[in-house]
Amino acid sequence: MRRTRVCASAVALVFSCAASAQQTPVVDDYDVIYAPAMVAPEATTAVLTEIDATTERAVAVGDYGVIVTRDKNSSEWQQAEVPTSVFLTSVDFANQDIGWAVGHHGVILKTTDGGLTWQRQLDGFAYIELQISFFETYVNELESRLANDNLDAEQEADLEFMLDEALFQLDNAVFAQEEGPTKPFLDVLALSKDELYVSGAYGALLYSNDGGESWQIHDTRVENPDGFHLNALQSDGEMLYLAGEAGQLFRSDDAGASWDVLDSPYYGSFFGMHVDQQKRLWIYGLRGNIFVSDDQGLSFTQLKLDDPVNINTAIDAPDNGLYFVGNAGVVAYLSATGELQERTHQSGAALTDMVINADGQLTLVGQRGVLSMPSFALTEKE
Repeated sequence: MRRTRVCASAVALVFSCAASAQQTPVVDDYDVIYAPAMVAPEATTAVLTEIDATTERAVAVGDYGVIVTRDKNSSEWQQAEVPTSVFLTSVDFANQDIGWAVGHHGVILKTTDGGLTWQRQLDGFAYIELQISFFETYVNELESRLANDNLDAEQEADLEFMLDEALFQLDNAVFAQEEGPTKPFLDVLALSKDELYVSGAYGALLYSNDGGESWQIHDTRVENPDGFHLNALQSDGEMLYLAGEAGQLFRSDDAGASWDVLDSPYYGSFFGMHVDQQKRLWIYGLRGNIFVSDDQGLSFTQLKLDDPVNINTAIDAPDNGLYFVGNAGVVAYLSATGELQERTHQSGAALTDMVINADGQLTLVGQRGVLSMPSFALTEKE
């Protein structure tokens, strides 16, 4: 069910080792983690960040822990049962039943009934413990390697740099243990019902191979010494891709065991990625910057829109074209032959994601919740 993902940092610009995840400490300042989302008759008007479509229904997530669903043969939206009130940033389904949503304060949710009900698998407190355990082990490993007398000067310098970074991360996790969790997760990629990745702020990267029952820290596998936010994950079935702030762009050809740095075509923030029906990789973000690669990220060509607004999402159109949505209500359509048309949703609201309904209507989400718009093919310009 993997499509395009948009990161929470984009939403912020618009709107001003393994561990169990069943810990629920009583911390007043973080009650939002454990307080169920309030059931509200106008839930579909809340800020919504992402929407995904399974074979059975559409599922959208957003602020205050709101998750709303609409069955494929219905026009009515229902609010799901959600055990948290944090700002949710991303949702992705492995199949029609199993999916995950992630958000602020280190929260990861799972559904096994197509989005109708959700269970918390990880929260920020458990995530901090996971980080401390991982970085303590990693520091010990690096110190042992530095004790090797056979290292040359370059190897020793590299290890000392890695050790400094690991100690910095460990100190941050220990500090967070005292102050409380703050790191938001920004994207989730469900590779299967068992395998998934989660990326987030300050270089966070998590992996699970058991459906989220346990989690492994993968931060150190990505060359990101400045700790830039990792905003978007994507897969073309062969490669994994990762993008974020400051033009950060990575690719893995070994299922995430290691990541290579790609030459970035842009040094502003990327908010999302999409692999289209021709297996081309699209990346996009600030100021209308959109790039496409037909060689799995080795080179890119730029696509320019008339309106240089932040672009948050791209999805496939049924005719092998693409739709893009962004701030200021911008919706753009790129035909299979490369012709481009732009329209603006009448709301003028920031749009962060969309799906295409069976009747051809576009369902959009963003600043003003659920919106709709007729689909449009390229028409002759006046």
